[in-house]
Amino acid sequence: MHRKQLKRLVGSLILPLLLTLTAFAQERTITGTIIDQSTGLPLAGVTVMIKGEPKSAVATDVAGKFTIRTVNPRALLRFSYIGYEASELRPGSDPVRIALKKTDKSLDEVVVTGYGGLVKKRDLTGAISVVKSGDIVRAPTNDPLEAIEGMVPGADITRVSGKAGSGDSIHIRGTHTISGSTSPLYIIDGIQGGNISNLNPNDIETIELLKDASSTAIYGSQGANGVIIVTTKRGTSGKVKVAYNGYAGTNGFVQYPHPREGQSYLWLRRQAYAATGVWNSTADDARIFTAGEQAAIAKNQWVDWPSLITQNGLRQGHSISVSGGSDKSKAYLSLGYYGDNGMLKFNNIKQYNALLNLDQDVNSWIKAGLQVAFVYSNINTRSSDPYSLSTTATPLGTPFDSAGHIVVYPIAGNSGLMSPLSDNRGPLIATNNSQSTQSTVNAHVDLTPVKGLKLTSRFGANFFSSRGGQYFDSSSLEEINNKYTYASATNNSTRFYEWDNVLTYSRQVGDHSFSITGITAYTQNVKETYTEGGTGLLYPSQLFYNLNGAPNNRFIGSGYIQTNNMSYAGRLNYSYKGKYLLEVSDRYDGASILSAGHKNYNFPSASVGWRISDEKFMEPVNAVSNLKLRLSYGIAGNSGIPAYGTQSYLLVQNMGFENTNAPAYIFNSTIGNQNLGWELSKQANLGVDLGLFKNRIDMSVDVYNINTDNILLLRTLPSSLGVGSTFQNVGASRNRGVEVQVNTRNIDGPAFRWLSSINFTTNQEKITKLINGTSIIDGSQPETASLLLGHPIHSFYNYKKQGIWQLADASKASGLAFGTTPFKPGDIKLADLNGDHKISPDSDRTYIGSQVPKWTLGFQNTFMYKNFDLTVQIVMRWGQMINDQVLGRYNPAGQGNNGPQYFNYWTANNPTNDYPAPKANESLSSVPGYTTLQYVDGSYWKLKTATLGYNLPAGLLKKTVMTNLRAYVTVHDIFVQAKSHLIKDYDPERGGAEDSPLSRQIVFGLNVGF
Repeated sequence: MHRKQLKRLVGSLILPLLLTLTAFAQERTITGTIIDQSTGLPLAGVTVMIKGEPKSAVATDVAGKFTIRTVNPRALLRFSYIGYEASELRPGSDPVRIALKKTDKSLDEVVVTGYGGLVKKRDLTGAISVVKSGDIVRAPTNDPLEAIEGMVPGADITRVSGKAGSGDSIHIRGTHTISGSTSPLYIIDGIQGGNISNLNPNDIETIELLKDASSTAIYGSQGANGVIIVTTKRGTSGKVKVAYNGYAGTNGFVQYPHPREGQSYLWLRRQAYAATGVWNSTADDARIFTAGEQAAIAKNQWVDWPSLITQNGLRQGHSISVSGGSDKSKAYLSLGYYGDNGMLKFNNIKQYNALLNLDQDVNSWIKAGLQVAFVYSNINTRSSDPYSLSTTATPLGTPFDSAGHIVVYPIAGNSGLMSPLSDNRGPLIATNNSQSTQSTVNAHVDLTPVKGLKLTSRFGANFFSSRGGQYFDSSSLEEINNKYTYASATNNSTRFYEWDNVLTYSRQVGDHSFSITGITAYTQNVKETYTEGGTGLLYPSQLFYNLNGAPNNRFIGSGYIQTNNMSYAGRLNYSYKGKYLLEVSDRYDGASILSAGHKNYNFPSASVGWRISDEKFMEPVNAVSNLKLRLSYGIAGNSGIPAYGTQSYLLVQNMGFENTNAPAYIFNSTIGNQNLGWELSKQANLGVDLGLFKNRIDMSVDVYNINTDNILLLRTLPSSLGVGSTFQNVGASRNRGVEVQVNTRNIDGPAFRWLSSINFTTNQEKITKLINGTSIIDGSQPETASLLLGHPIHSFYNYKKQGIWQLADASKASGLAFGTTPFKPGDIKLADLNGDHKISPDSDRTYIGSQVPKWTLGFQNTFMYKNFDLTVQIVMRWGQMINDQVLGRYNPAGQGNNGPQYFNYWTANNPTNDYPAPKANESLSSVPGYTTLQYVDGSYWKLKTATLGYNLPAGLLKKTVMTNLRAYVTVHDIFVQAKSHLIKDYDPERGGAEDSPLSRQIVFGLNVGF
């Protein structure tokens, strides 16, 4: 071989080896930690890579640490993480420490629009509000609806009771129906039939409220009252994550008016008898007080009954979850417990939750998922309300004997007054227990055989069973009048099935993007009920478990209901250049609940959007980071009647012929109507989304108009027909409103942040048409159940109270009569609407107000300083009227029944306009216009929730196995201020009911991650 050739050969062999050795000699290992800039907590899953070398990418671990190798001495590291601004760094000394700053990615967030539809917020054309998990778990409750109260414009949420285990009331954009359900449709992980109150708030990822018809029409006959879509948490790939969330604290501190005691109680009685000339001085007390009362007064035996019946209970919630998986298999498992001892003895709830979510990628085009959920609840409630009795009971006597036992009749010699504490003697005196289980199975499979084409088939089943048992001893409050023992049991079982098939084809062609969806949906609901009971049980220890031992008044009943719906729907989403947006949908529903010829109906909708901020002419306007205009129109429906409401059927009734029993068959009191049609709600919505200063100010405004036709009503029929009532399509209503949502980042510094969120809603609701062109005045409940043209469905019809007649107006008062009785000073002053100088029910009763508030507001502020955070929430309901039952507890006679101490009644020396003059032997019902006393302006504002939290610093977490640790204290329902001076020591969110007032909660909690 030639020498030059030999050198070349050796060089070709040695040079690569030298270069390789040199490369290994220059390889560099870079380590570091990545944290959140605002909280200082480590960030797991951050992508770290050498810029320009995608294969070099690594991810941070749970402690935020990473290790990456490179041979490039000038390597530039790039850090990226969802929800944070990307960052680049040319590392110097080792290790590296990077603080990433959160960025506003809200426009790229995905919103669920129904039947698997996923749309980026920037492309949304409907009115949809989203509440995320962090806000859902802020309130110490097991009810997700209560947790989001005051957070969503257009959603009017209030607590219906202070009892442990009670639910919430929600109306989305007002009330559209009379006889039908006003509740929205709930979709939990794609399936109907679930109960949102049974969900553990810690398991919820998002709650989305679909409000306008373009969003709800895809659900057709079930979407007229809005749709709430709940998405639970799923497993994620990577290291297994374990989380514990728990709290415990006090539930109580009830606001409730104190009844009269001491001189206040004595003086009302004396004034009442002074008005009749019986009492002139304390020397006459023996003439107006019984011997038992006088003995108790002499011993100063005054009793504050509300304080004795009320307790401060323990509220606690605990949840532990485990999640993790690989790229193909993911799982989420959660177990939860919630316990609440109510403000009354023997009122409590225990609830256990379990949830398992599994997701599996079978191959590149088949994915499957399975959800299994289980809920068990055990609730003890009080059937008889001791609050009403505690307000009206004589505040005298001995509630306990010398041994501490409850005295059933606290005033000696008075067997007519039963102690409000009577049921507290034990469960064998009064028991009202319910136990329920709900099991859910939800399975789906996703097929993507070709690019852009996806078929999802989902089957879900909900199985619900419950048992309610009651036992009341003859000396219980429930049997205060009957005086016999009573026991009963009711068993319910419900089976709900749903099968949905959704075929979607999506494609991008140049500047055009479209998605076409076809849907079939079938649901079936079956409910069975069995009830039995009787009186005269001899052994209290058997409670309701031996109903065969009830020898008297036995009864048995059962029921069966089945309904089916079959629906077909289609939807088109189109976008041009991401700026011009269109969505069109149509649903064809068939409901078994209606008669042949009326079962089926079409529910179309359309919406458009224009992203104005993406236009070139907006480029110079730097202050505007987002501007979108939305317009929608659609039709949703409501069947509005119970199952079999269109049919007439027979009932069996036992009759006696001398000593022989024989069955008789009679028509049900409600006869069928074969011509019933759908209630139809036609809704138009105009919306604007605006972001300013890189979305530091983010707001949405929606204006809507809803016209509902063919409203269904259960109408009372003339008694001459031999039946009681029937359902009819009687009229129409209109709802108009404005919704505003504003989110701001007021201060967004590295150490201190201040975020605000405010939502405002005004809704004007009125009945526009009734069957005879006139208002329908309910004969049995005219004040609360009448339907008034031009006013909201839930309105009050009564006389107008203008105060109390004063001495200076004596002659004017005497010229006005209630029936044939002229008014006098101290009487209630009622408006003479027709000017005939007579107050009559036909001429002088009118609309006086409505339960519908003129506007509602929610205002939330979050402050974060280093590792501390403070969130404060205020809610307001303004312009509503409530039927305050407490205000109707005034007793002008001063005896027999007590009443709240703060009631200010008229005397010649106390010219108040609150309550009429007292008078012995006169019941409240004999006072002209007495019903007006209960109706009052129920406007209020409330400091709803305040939470102070602390996150353990990242430096301390490094020394533990924990990834995060947060401790917090939350105070709920802190303070309420009513507009009216007549509402005192009472939370008007309760709506005026005197039983089960609302309580406050103070809890301490921990959030721990591993």
